[in-house]
Amino acid sequence: MEEKKVKIEQAPEPLVVDVDPENPVTEIESLCMNCQDKGITRLLLTKIPFFKDIIVMSFYCPHCGYRNNSIEDAKELAPQGIHFVLTVKTNKDMDRRIIKSNYASLNIPCCGLEIPQMTQKGKLSTIEGFISTAKENLNASLVDGYYSQMGDEFINNIKNTIKKLDDTLKGDKFPFELILDDPSGNSFIENPYAPQTDPNIKVSYFERTKEMAEAMGYSLENQIMEQNNEIKEQKEEDKKEEKNNEQVKLSYYDKKKDFTVYKSKDKYSKMIIDFTEGIDDSNSDIDNKVIQFPANCYCCNAPGYLRDCVCSIPYFKEIIISCFKCDKCGYKTTEVNGGGGISEKGTKYILSVETPEDLNRDIFKSETSKIVIPEIGFETDEGSMGSLFTTVEGIIEKICEQLLNTPFSTGDSSVNNEIQDFVKKLKELKNLKQKFTLILDDPVSNSFIFPIGENQNDIRLKKEEYERTFEQNEDLGINDMKVENYENNDDDKINKEEKNK
Repeated sequence: MEEKKVKIEQAPEPLVVDVDPENPVTEIESLCMNCQDKGITRLLLTKIPFFKDIIVMSFYCPHCGYRNNSIEDAKELAPQGIHFVLTVKTNKDMDRRIIKSNYASLNIPCCGLEIPQMTQKGKLSTIEGFISTAKENLNASLVDGYYSQMGDEFINNIKNTIKKLDDTLKGDKFPFELILDDPSGNSFIENPYAPQTDPNIKVSYFERTKEMAEAMGYSLENQIMEQNNEIKEQKEEDKKEEKNNEQVKLSYYDKKKDFTVYKSKDKYSKMIIDFTEGIDDSNSDIDNKVIQFPANCYCCNAPGYLRDCVCSIPYFKEIIISCFKCDKCGYKTTEVNGGGGISEKGTKYILSVETPEDLNRDIFKSETSKIVIPEIGFETDEGSMGSLFTTVEGIIEKICEQLLNTPFSTGDSSVNNEIQDFVKKLKELKNLKQKFTLILDDPVSNSFIFPIGENQNDIRLKKEEYERTFEQNEDLGINDMKVENYENNDDDKINKEEKNK
């Protein structure tokens, strides 16, 4: 009797597109772990937009049809480990994409699921995808009899876990917590609320221990030795440069062409500081309050000077301008902070932007304020975007920049065009195709919008003062401040009773 040969139809070859001509797809002949025949592994070095470089690996066996995909980090470890705690509230949250590195663990306490390190490793998927894969793997293990020798009690626990996972996928467990912990610091959870901060996620960083580093195949001692050697080499190079340049003195912005100056058109802000002058210029006299502090460069760690000066804004208060420039690598940074004490009330500025003159209004935005544009439904959290001294037009450009620098917002990883459409709306506002309202809300009154003409007669700019809430004072740390009667604890008891109420 002749044996009938069963022919397995060959699956169609996956379409591979070289997204980067400089990094083509590399094909390697590999052993198939399913049928022990020869398959093909494809490697592609690519980049998650605004995240990092990764290596995408795809295996396909033409004999049995087995496929396997994974990703690996193409860069070194992050400086610190990262810890995410996400509250999943809706089905939309289940669609959030997660980059899970080999060394990350994923935990969902409500259903007793923990995906440890090196499990579902090197994976880019959604929350629903991770849970579905775990459910499928547990079901397959039960069918294969993998847990048959563990006893009925253990098998029943597995079945209960599968049921909880199924309920989670149906949405019966909302809201629930998802914890992603990665000592390598190379994992990421998508933020669908960008550019606003994600209200459902808490991110913290931690120093990895010796045990964590060794588990990943790294040695902390070797890293410390390499860092020390780099510091020594850097010091030796600095000494050589000092000998060769004994007559060269440290100067801040010694050449004006090294930076782009900002020339304000507001007659009041012109009196504050001339941004076209360097601090070291002989004719420069910025309130005679320039203070220098020795500081190392944040980029190359070379020695330099941090310079601070205090300036007074008419109709407002004093501000502190801090700036640093590295003469070695050219790194520059500027920061503006409000001076003086904390105001008793919060302040809200409401500006109707109708003319190009309004777009050129100067704005000082402190790090505690938030920006609202009601016409397009835009609102930032308090403290986002940091402190800025710019114009209305500059604020809009900064928002566009942060939107486009949000992971998963552009490129191949972008699911929809919401970010791009929103940026178009912002650019239309910047070109005054639509009149809009800009609200600058600061609970500590450290922000300011410059008026046009006299402060009393600016009809398009309104200023409102309000009492801060207890929650705002708590976030700012004001409730715990005590400047009088330090030995008396009665006020602390009253505050605690108010919190309990």
